Amino acid sequence: MQAAPTGGDPLDDDDDGGIFAEINITPLTDVFMVLLIIMMVVSSSIVEDEKEAAYEKGLLAERALQVMTPEAGAGDSELVVEDVAVSVLPDRSVFIDDEAVPLDQLDGRFQAIAAKDPRTRIVLRGDKGASYDIIMDIIARLTNAGLRNIALASRQG
Repeated sequence: MQAAPTGGDPLDDDDDGGIFAEINITPLTDVFMVLLIIMMVVSSSIVEDEKEAAYEKGLLAERALQVMTPEAGAGDSELVVEDVAVSVLPDRSVFIDDEAVPLDQLDGRFQAIAAKDPRTRIVLRGDKGASYDIIMDIIARLTNAGLRNIALASRQG
């Protein structure tokens, strides 16, 4: 027969009144995961609402065009207010700033820009999926209109 434990050793495992040294973090982890999922859903919803609102107002934001420019090294890629952004999408559609322009009207638009100021910097934003010949065609149209200050946009890699 074993003797019953005596005394108040607080570190004794058989004692019900001992120190509780474990913390269960599972509920805390569950709460953090739920908060993370909620934040992801809400943030993507906000971005989609912003794009839809810009489209309805006719104010297509730069990211709403979703032009995936190729990556390049560091350089001066900041747009200045006086710059004119010409965007080319993979489906051969062309935008001047935020306005879609048919190919047959490009020459007139470029000449109007050159008439205001021939030193205007044109930032050509060609999607990496866009055909090379349409990019070269636009560069030729720009130079024929007298616009020689052409910058090719890219993302920093």
